[in-house]
Amino acid sequence: MAFLSRALLLAAGCLCLATPARAYELKRTPAGALVHWEQSSVSYTIDPSVDAAVAGGAASTLSAMKGWSGEVGAPSLHGALAAADDAPTQPGLDRKNGVFFVPGGYEPAGKALAITVLTYDNESGAILDADVVFNGAYEFAVLPTTVTDMPPPKEVVTRAAHETEGDAPAAVQVRGTLSTYDLEHVVGHELGHSLGMNDERTLASALMYRYSAPNDPSVRAPAADDVDGLSELYAKSGAEGCGGATVAPKKPSADASRMAMLGALGLVLFVLLRARKGKAAFVVAATATVALLAPRLDGREAKAATAAPGHARAKVVTATTSRTAGMLRTTYALATTTCRTGTCPPAGHGSAWGGTDGRVTQEINGAYAPRPGDDVDVSFDGLDPLAALQPLTGRNVARDLAVRVVTKAR
Repeated sequence: MAFLSRALLLAAGCLCLATPARAYELKRTPAGALVHWEQSSVSYTIDPSVDAAVAGGAASTLSAMKGWSGEVGAPSLHGALAAADDAPTQPGLDRKNGVFFVPGGYEPAGKALAITVLTYDNESGAILDADVVFNGAYEFAVLPTTVTDMPPPKEVVTRAAHETEGDAPAAVQVRGTLSTYDLEHVVGHELGHSLGMNDERTLASALMYRYSAPNDPSVRAPAADDVDGLSELYAKSGAEGCGGATVAPKKPSADASRMAMLGALGLVLFVLLRARKGKAAFVVAATATVALLAPRLDGREAKAATAAPGHARAKVVTATTSRTAGMLRTTYALATTTCRTGTCPPAGHGSAWGGTDGRVTQEINGAYAPRPGDDVDVSFDGLDPLAALQPLTGRNVARDLAVRVVTKAR
């Protein structure tokens, strides 16, 4: 009986190790390899624009680096102020990692507080270059960590168009308060991207959570979930009785993991039957095997089961990527295959920052850059929002509309 208990504990322990609860997301190449640094040490140059825009910005950036540096086998991170001769002067692929602040806004950032321009080998997943860029369209500060020391909200005056009695708009002043974002939190989040982490969509306590609250400096260091993701990228782990495994840089698929666990449980079942300890042992082992086959309905599967986004599904017909000063941009054309509204254009076109040029792939803010043959979900600019409510109007729709949003279909 002691042998039976030990065998069941071994099976349960291996099962727990193989299917951990997690919320983190990791970057992968189109072929499925994990995006990661192969160097043990990674250096960043902090551009003078960071300190010029935010008092203490460079020191806060260095502090954020320490939170990730060397964790669970990840590379150590180092930062220094820009040197005149060899410092990167702008974001993009130049094999020099930088942290920049662009006053007034940065076009590739769109509405994001900051972005990471991450360039990697799309076969091995090895990172070639990483740049963090603050979007100067927002207000940043190194916020105090206690509420009593928090500065009062700044009053700002903006100019807005106001319709007069005539056709010409008149400029008027609008008063309000300005939201300030904690620079150390934002740069810490972006450094996670530069290491190969994706946005976390559900766990608000994680540093990689995709949203940042204004006037909130409470999350500056990687949380347990962040470290777990980093461990999958870089650390080696193992457990007595289940064998050791190198987690990075590649990880078996979920199906392969389930098959491996089925094999392990099958072995345990065989041992139990050979031990002739009675029918109860067979029932317990068989129940465990059936439970393993059932799909897990965690946050990831639940999201995939929801209705697909956008006006339509389409196929990418062409995609051309060009490179300018180290930045990649992809121009694409697509053909509609399934319309989800009353009417859709048969074709669409657009452009996205990032893309693939030979073996080099560049992600800008983690945005998706279409590739020929991809199935995508798409929303169009200029499509009548009432088309879904009036499917029989017979109105003509332009044959080729600009694309507002495109995401890879799941």
